[in-house]
Amino acid sequence: MMDMKETSGGVPWLTQPPRFHSSRESKCKLTPAQCDYIHGRWRSWYVMYEGDHVYALGTVYFCCAMIGLFVISNILARYSPDWLKRTSVWRGCTSMSRYLSYRGYVIPKLRYWSPSLGVLLLGMAGTGFFLGMTLGPKPYYWPTDTHYGNSPPLANRTGWMALGLLPFVLVLSTKANMISMITGISHEKLQVFHHWASYAMFVLALVHTFPFIIIHQRWHDLVYQWKTSVVYWTGVVAILAQAYLTFMSLPFIRNRFYEYFKGTHMLAALVFIIFLFFHCNATLTSWDYFIATGALYLSCLAFSMCRTYLMNGLHKATLELLPSGLLRVSVPTAMNWHPGQHVFIRFITSDLHLLTAHPFTISSVCRNPDETGKASDLVFYIKPRGGVTARLAAIATKSPGCSKTVLIEGPYGGVSAHHMASFDTILVIAGGSGGGFSLAMVDEVLRLSALESKGIEPAHDVRRNLQVVFSTRDTAMAEWYAAEIEDRLSHSTTFTSDPDNGFETAVSVHVTSRVNSNSSSPAIGFEKEPGKMLPTEVTTTGSFSLNVHRNARPDIAGLIARTVATSGSRGNHVGRKQRVGVVVCGPASMLHDTRNAAALAQKRVMDGEVEELYLHSEPFAW
Repeated sequence: MMDMKETSGGVPWLTQPPRFHSSRESKCKLTPAQCDYIHGRWRSWYVMYEGDHVYALGTVYFCCAMIGLFVISNILARYSPDWLKRTSVWRGCTSMSRYLSYRGYVIPKLRYWSPSLGVLLLGMAGTGFFLGMTLGPKPYYWPTDTHYGNSPPLANRTGWMALGLLPFVLVLSTKANMISMITGISHEKLQVFHHWASYAMFVLALVHTFPFIIIHQRWHDLVYQWKTSVVYWTGVVAILAQAYLTFMSLPFIRNRFYEYFKGTHMLAALVFIIFLFFHCNATLTSWDYFIATGALYLSCLAFSMCRTYLMNGLHKATLELLPSGLLRVSVPTAMNWHPGQHVFIRFITSDLHLLTAHPFTISSVCRNPDETGKASDLVFYIKPRGGVTARLAAIATKSPGCSKTVLIEGPYGGVSAHHMASFDTILVIAGGSGGGFSLAMVDEVLRLSALESKGIEPAHDVRRNLQVVFSTRDTAMAEWYAAEIEDRLSHSTTFTSDPDNGFETAVSVHVTSRVNSNSSSPAIGFEKEPGKMLPTEVTTTGSFSLNVHRNARPDIAGLIARTVATSGSRGNHVGRKQRVGVVVCGPASMLHDTRNAAALAQKRVMDGEVEELYLHSEPFAW
């Protein structure tokens, strides 16, 4: 970015007295035609220095415009009157946006499940913007017959665009961030944009770097520049740190070495920011972007820390290893949360990574302490794998029922209780350790129905329908889940007080691997004849049923299509269009199938068969 020589002897420091902005004034000593040439808007680096205004601010405006689309959408969704939301135009626009939000693609050989079509389109828009701004203006290098400056135009514009992305990359990395606040999109849904903005910044930084190497190799002074120029030395350190951040953030690397990634990510980011700060050297308005980044990032971090340390405070977590192999963590708390939300837990003990917080999805509902007479429990069902979860399982095995002091950050994400209450049909789909997520959803539906039966919440005017589908490879996991679900449904006042309560529930448990004939829970009803794929109905009480399928995967696409068709028929019968809510938590393949089925079902919404089909998905990893 700079066009100057340094005399600091390679020390990574500033080459001029500290000041926020460098001067834009310069006198062109070339011919009038040459001066006119470099005064052009896309070439105005050497004279009247305007590179920051054209490229850095252009990047900021583009990113703000993209965010603004979602801000407008959020405002309309929150504050539009009900009569408008019932119109065919609103329904069509909503269905189209949800189709874009749900539709995804898969590359089976690479085991790659893409983000949604809408996210891909935004990525294509960003790619088009940066390619156009990089390769559109000419020239890429100054003509060799005249010395227009030491900074090649290609390097100049890509350097400023990379700097313009800095505030967005840092803000999108935080959990309690301002973009989530104004768009209504939870931080984990924005992680894909944090990754992509970081990749774009790295590519732009590389394109900023290579032209300098080329021209100084051409001028035969590359070694001299390295030995005498602070700008070059600090730039190399910054881009090496950025390369580490970028490659370690690739999903297949990050997921394999997650603990190491978490432990080194912040340190590498700090090195990158410090040396990039020195590299920019207060050129034009470059330091403004660091000020903006610091103000936004630190305010987000301060809010998160205040909520964690001051509002939530210290908690005691009780650990219990279940026969199913799951680890149950229970935390009594006065916090409030919505179903399906997640929190970040920091264990205050040296053997459990004190410096890092780990995300877990809440598997319980928040109840009114005035009604229950005690604080609600945050409950988590965790599948021990590696790292901290394996150590937690080892501790629970050695000392069952032991307690650990924890700090809790959050909650984040989830589905609001108001939204849950508006659905006539709720379809809950879960796989593996996502079963804990589905239990919270079931508890929330039962809680809302109990409040409606007591007159605390407005009663639903039609018979509500709850369908639960759980899939697992593990027989012990299936037995645990079936027992948990049956216990909840059989003890719920929604069913015990009034069997004909306008509430229907059907639960299906699918075991995808061959069932062990030595099943320890015969009440669950697993058949012992090999090869059977028919369901075994276990329980039918009042208006709920529990079925177990062995050696069979759930047909998610067919399930969603049937659910929508049934809801449409029910809506025609009662004279009111139905609202269908689908919530899913499981492996990537399950989320992919559910998202695509929900996307295709949006046609039924546009055709007027149902009022709404809403999907909330909760992945295992971001």
